[in-house]
Amino acid sequence: MDVELIAGQDDSISSSPLLVPGRTCWRTEAAERAAFLVDGEAYFKAFRAAALRAQQSIIIVGWDIDTQIELVRGEQPSSDFPGRLGEFLAALLRRRKKLRVFVLNWDYAVIYALERQWMPTAQSGWGRHRRLLYQMDDHHPLGASHHQKLVVIDDAVAFVGGLDLSKSRWDTRAHLSNNPCRVDADGTAYAPFHDVQMMVSGDVAGALGDLARSRWLNATGRRLPKPMRRPVEELWPSELVPDLRECPVAILRTQPRYEELEEIREIEQTYVNAIKRARRSIYIESQYFTAQAIGRALAARLSEHDGPDIILVLRQNCDGWLERKTMDSLRARLLHEVELADHYGRLRVYAPMVPADHGRQSVAVHSKLLIVDDEFVSVGSANISNRSMGFDTECNLAIEACGEEGIQTTIAAFRNGLLGEHLGVSPDVVTRQIEQTGSLIAAIEALRGGERTLVDGCFETVSPADTVMPDHLLVDPERPMEADQLLAGVGFRRERERIVRRAAVGLTILAGMAMLAASWHWTSLGEWLALESLVNQAQVLGRSPQGLFMVMGGYIMGGLLVVPVTVLIVATILAFGPWLGAVSALVGALLSAVTMFVLGRAIGKYRIQRLAGPRVGLLSRRITERGLWAVLLVRLLPIAPFSMINLVAGASPVSLRDFILGTALGMSPGIVIMATFVGRLEEAVREPRWQAFLVLGVVIAAAWAGMWYLSGRLQARGAASAHVPGEPSITQA
Repeated sequence: MDVELIAGQDDSISSSPLLVPGRTCWRTEAAERAAFLVDGEAYFKAFRAAALRAQQSIIIVGWDIDTQIELVRGEQPSSDFPGRLGEFLAALLRRRKKLRVFVLNWDYAVIYALERQWMPTAQSGWGRHRRLLYQMDDHHPLGASHHQKLVVIDDAVAFVGGLDLSKSRWDTRAHLSNNPCRVDADGTAYAPFHDVQMMVSGDVAGALGDLARSRWLNATGRRLPKPMRRPVEELWPSELVPDLRECPVAILRTQPRYEELEEIREIEQTYVNAIKRARRSIYIESQYFTAQAIGRALAARLSEHDGPDIILVLRQNCDGWLERKTMDSLRARLLHEVELADHYGRLRVYAPMVPADHGRQSVAVHSKLLIVDDEFVSVGSANISNRSMGFDTECNLAIEACGEEGIQTTIAAFRNGLLGEHLGVSPDVVTRQIEQTGSLIAAIEALRGGERTLVDGCFETVSPADTVMPDHLLVDPERPMEADQLLAGVGFRRERERIVRRAAVGLTILAGMAMLAASWHWTSLGEWLALESLVNQAQVLGRSPQGLFMVMGGYIMGGLLVVPVTVLIVATILAFGPWLGAVSALVGALLSAVTMFVLGRAIGKYRIQRLAGPRVGLLSRRITERGLWAVLLVRLLPIAPFSMINLVAGASPVSLRDFILGTALGMSPGIVIMATFVGRLEEAVREPRWQAFLVLGVVIAAAWAGMWYLSGRLQARGAASAHVPGEPSITQA
C-alpha cells in the first residue's frame, strides 16, 4: 500500500488491503482468538491465568519489569500460587519441571534508575533457577530504548500492548480516585492509570514468539529453542471471552537502524495510510502526541471540507517537571499546528477526568491506540511520538475489517466501550448516541459533563520562550544521530575540536595519576614519598566535621581562582572515599557553580564578555536559546572551563533551577566514573598488584583510543562540511 494514497480516491483503490506484509506490516497471521484487555486489572489477571497453564516457555520482553507487583488485587487468587510476579514465576518453575522462563528487559538509561527495581533477580530469588534467564538488552542506538511490551507463552498465546509487568500500572476500569488496591509494593499510592493490551492466540502468537526470540538473539548472541505449539484451548483462560475468533492480525514494528539492523517504520507508515483512508472518524489514545508525520497527516484531513471527525484522548500532563517542560512543550507546539488546520471544527482534544474528594482528578492515559472508522484498530507499545515512529523499538498489533461486518461490529464496540469508560456511561448509551447524531464528536459532546467525563481546554499552552528543548533533537528524535550531528543540532558544532582536546587533557591527568602510583611502588620514589600515608591523612581529614567545611570552602575558592574542577573532585574522592566522595564532590561542585552563577548575574553579560572575549558571547547565546539542555551538554562535554560556564550562565536569562538541574544531571556521570577510577587507584596503592595496574592501563588506553577515533571522525567531518557549498565551516565564528 503506497503511503501517498488519500481518502476519496476511487473505491477499487481505497478498498485494497491496508495491511500488506513486507510493506506496511511485518507479518499477518491468523488468530484463533483475540481479546482487548482494557486496563491493568484485566491484563495482569489474564497473564496470570495463562501462565498457570504454561508447560514449555514463557518469554517476557519489556521496557521495564518489577518482580514485586501483585498480579491479582482485591480478590482471592484462583490458585495457591504466590501473588507477586517474581515469586509466582519461581513457583511455576518449581512445579513445572520442563518450563523455562526468559526475561528480556531494556538496559535502561541512568535517568530512570530511581524509578526502577534494583537487581530483580536477587530480590525474587531468580538467580537460583537455572531455567530462568534474565537479560538486559542494550542493543540499540545511543539515546534510544527498547519499548516493546510483549509476553509469549508456549507460542500459543501472547500479549501485546502498552502495559509492562511493572509497578504503577495496575488499575480497574472504574479508575476510582481513592482505590486502596492501587498501590506499589512499598505501599505508595499512584494516580488512576489507563492502558490497553491485546491477547491473541494461534499462528500470530507463534509469530510473536519468533519476534521475541529474534530480540533475544540480537541482545545475547544466543538462540532460544522454539517450543512445540500447544492447542489454544489448553492455555486460553476459560473465564475470558474472546472479542474475535478466526481473524487475521498484523504485526507492526518500529526498529531504528543500528549495526546490522535495518530501519523499519511499519507503524508510522500504517498510521499515516490509515488516517488518509478515514471516512467518518479517527480515534486516538496516546501517552504523548509529538510525532510530526502523524500531525501532518491529521492536519491534512482537517483541512478537507468533508474529512473525518478526529478525537484525541491524551493525559492532561506528563509526570514530573522535566517531562512537562519537554514532552508537554512539544505536544503544545504540535497541537497548535494541528488546530490551525481545523477549518471546519472537526478536531477535539480531551483528557479523561474522574471525581475526587475535591473536584476532579485526571486519569494518566498510557494507552497507544488508533481506531479508524469501524474498519481498523491498532494496539501496542508505540506512542504518537517521533521516538515511537523511528527511534525506539516498538511492536503493535493491528486488525483490518476489510468490510467484514463481524469485525466492524467488534471494532466499534471496543471504541464505544472506551468512550463509555471515559464518559461514565454504558457502551450501549454511546452506541445509541452515535446512531442518533451520526457523528462521533456530536455523541461525545452530548454525553459530556457528568462527574466522570472527558474535558477539553485543560492542556497547558507553552510559549516558544518557555520551551527548553531544541526542537525534537534530544528527547524525541525521529532517527538515530551521530555524535557530531547531536552537537551541531544543539549549537556546539564549532566546539568539537575543543571538546576533544579538553577530554584528552582529562585522560592525560588520569593516566599521570596511574603512572605516579605505579612509580611509587616499583621505583625509588616510594622511599621518599609516603603516598599511602598521605592518602590515609586525607581520609582522616575527610572524616572530620571540619574537613567537610574545608572541602566545601575549597570548592568556592577554587571556583573564584579558576582551579580545574577535576582536580577538586579527585581530591574530594581521595579524602572521603569513592561513594561518599562522589556525593560530596557533586555538592561541592554545585556550591561552587551557584556561587559563580550569582556572581555572573551581578556582574552582567557585557562586562563578562569584555573580560573574556567573543567566545563568551557564543556560549551565552547557546545557553540562552537552549536553557536546561545547553547547561546539561556543557557539563557532559568539556566545552569551556567550569568557572567560565558558571559566570556566563549567571549572566544569561537561564533560570537558577534549570542551571542547578542541568549541572547536577550533567556532572553526575563524570563524577561517578572518576570515583570508580580513583577507588581502583587507591586499591592499587594499598595492595599493589600488577593486575590492578593492568586494568587501569587498559581502561585509560581504551578511553584514549576512543577519543583518538572520535577526534579523527570529527576533524574529517569538519573538513568535509567546509567544502560543501553554502555549509559554514566549523571554524567560522
